[in-house]
Amino acid sequence: MLNNLQDILLAYCLYKPSIGYCQGLNFIAGTLLLATQKEDGELLAEECFWLLVSLLDMIPDYHSAKMTCLNSDCLVLNELLKKRVPKTHDHLCTFGLPIQMFVTKWFVCLFVDILPMHTVLSVWDVVFSEGYKVIFRVAVYQFVMHKYELKQLKDASGLALFFRELFWDNAAWDNYSYMKSVFKKTGKMSKNFPRREERDSTKSERDVTVPMLIGNKAPVF
Repeated sequence: MLNNLQDILLAYCLYKPSIGYCQGLNFIAGTLLLATQKEDGELLAEECFWLLVSLLDMIPDYHSAKMTCLNSDCLVLNELLKKRVPKTHDHLCTFGLPIQMFVTKWFVCLFVDILPMHTVLSVWDVVFSEGYKVIFRVAVYQFVMHKYELKQLKDASGLALFFRELFWDNAAWDNYSYMKSVFKKTGKMSKNFPRREERDSTKSERDVTVPMLIGNKAPVF
């Protein structure tokens, strides 16, 4: 499997040199490789590659060296949290940590690091069918779902530990119920969300340095 994964990532570097390789891509490609595996164990590398291309074409520029859209969308998420879970947002602000410290990897890895594989695939299905705004819905829902636990946190170290252990949350194992709640609990979003005004509202903050949890470097083969 490792050789197949390396081939897929190398092929993507050649196919899309403007992006090349970002460490988050190995999480996405690895998940797709497992999802397309046949019952007899055969790995479908070519199918996986084109799924990777299609999926990344559906989302903004989260994986290039500058990651410009990643910074903007983290800030858009921050504005959404102010509206959807204002008390939780205000409480987290008291710790003085930028939201990018916790959600950057969510966007770059498309939730592979915090959701079970079958639930991740359900999220990606919606990306293909409805567009990438579901990424914001899932991110907001993580805060909605855990707002009571988050309010109990007393310091920044507890906050960091909480987000690090989110993967083990049993609430996400039932992917059908999870996705149903994602849409029900996060409110309405316009068809073309995020609109220009949502992005423009973060314009003055776009040059803020994002604490990168995922770095860009060439793959090792």
